[in-house]
Amino acid sequence: MVISPAATPAPTLVGRPARPSRDRMEDEIRRLNQRVRELELELISKELKDEVSRGGFPSPLPTPAAAPSSAFQENWQARTDARVKLLCSLNRAGNALCAWHDSRRERRAYPPRMAPPGYLNCGCTFDEALFEESLARHGVGSYLPGESVRMDPALRNPLLKLLQQRYHYRDGDFEREPVTGNWIEGEGASFWEGKVTAGVSYSRKYRGEERRS
Repeated sequence: MVISPAATPAPTLVGRPARPSRDRMEDEIRRLNQRVRELELELISKELKDEVSRGGFPSPLPTPAAAPSSAFQENWQARTDARVKLLCSLNRAGNALCAWHDSRRERRAYPPRMAPPGYLNCGCTFDEALFEESLARHGVGSYLPGESVRMDPALRNPLLKLLQQRYHYRDGDFEREPVTGNWIEGEGASFWEGKVTAGVSYSRKYRGEERRS
């Protein structure tokens, strides 16, 4: 009697793990970028809270307890109006842009000279543009050409909203004396109105260009 050898089972091939699709990789990159922005926002918020706890700003931030006089309120509004004229003015192409979008070639939200009141052509608001410049002068992000404009609108705008909701922030708060509530020297309306009178655009000055009237 002939005994046939037992059949040897065919080896099971272990396939390589499927490579993640391009879409999955892009989704993961977006998720990580969003998380980075959230962490940056948390860090800046923590730094501001630490500043408050050290007495760097009165509480609420940064408006003093005493309500500003009507004369100071008028000066404040005049200061803001002058800053809008300087920082939110149209460029030669008819666009008004925040520093972040001015440094990038991206599609504008609105055509030249057609942005709604209170908005720039890039889609950012006047308040956001003023906030960006004020932050840069206090070492948060950068504003001047040749530097990295780090204050991404995805981080800048929620931070502004947080300060407005929590501390009733308005443009100029960072430039007031914490105790007296008066303007830091050289930060009142006359300083900014002088630039308007001189016909010099603040942002263009630092780009080494003269503003054409």
